[in-house]
Amino acid sequence: MRVLVLRPERAAERTARALEARGMTAILAPVLAIETLDAAIPDVAYGAVLATSANGLRKLKDRPEIGRLRGVPLIAVGDRTAEAGREAGFAVVHVAEGDGRSLVADAAARFPAPSRFLHAAGADRAFDVAGALAAHGHAVDVVELYRATAAPALPDTARAALSAGEVDAVLHHSRRIAETFLMLAAGAGLTEAIRPLPHAALALRVAEPLLAAGCPIVAVAARPDEGALLDALAGVINPGSQSGGERSN
Repeated sequence: MRVLVLRPERAAERTARALEARGMTAILAPVLAIETLDAAIPDVAYGAVLATSANGLRKLKDRPEIGRLRGVPLIAVGDRTAEAGREAGFAVVHVAEGDGRSLVADAAARFPAPSRFLHAAGADRAFDVAGALAAHGHAVDVVELYRATAAPALPDTARAALSAGEVDAVLHHSRRIAETFLMLAAGAGLTEAIRPLPHAALALRVAEPLLAAGCPIVAVAARPDEGALLDALAGVINPGSQSGGERSN
């Protein structure tokens, strides 16, 4: 089973290993690249650092301000982001299972209002963490440390594999990835090649562009983590298995 993996290279390599452990082969074709942004980090005291993605913490790790931030707690969405926080030197790491809403609930439960937080963020965010915490009486400094930029064209690996009929399924880790893939595939004249393929999406919001494009087989992960995404993939390529996700068609 050959699976097209579209996420940026470092993360894609981890996904490839996870697929290999399940007896599948990854075709790595990143449609986004991670660009570092030089945003200023305020020199103030924070109750905690918030992170909704590992990329934010990897970029924060390389900043000189990390020395003074390691001493405050980190609230991270998911185990992968928490792992990046530990690699960055945070000693106290709280894991919020789920998504940005889970992070907001965790921060609101742990800290009395008004508290001030630093959100180590990307330029494109699916959920307004700062706005949600403001409703709880907290202040959040959103510092954009990276930006995901779209590839100018569909990667050669994807174009060749799709043209040869060598792709059995496609993974979508974010809505931006799904939207970019659809756009680049159309530019390469491969829309009809990708539409009938099984697709697996990390969340319903990620699946929406695929459904709007007329893809008839789209599995949605039961939880927003990679294990659940790969379970959904297994279900959509082998409908008799226990996928733990939803299928739209």
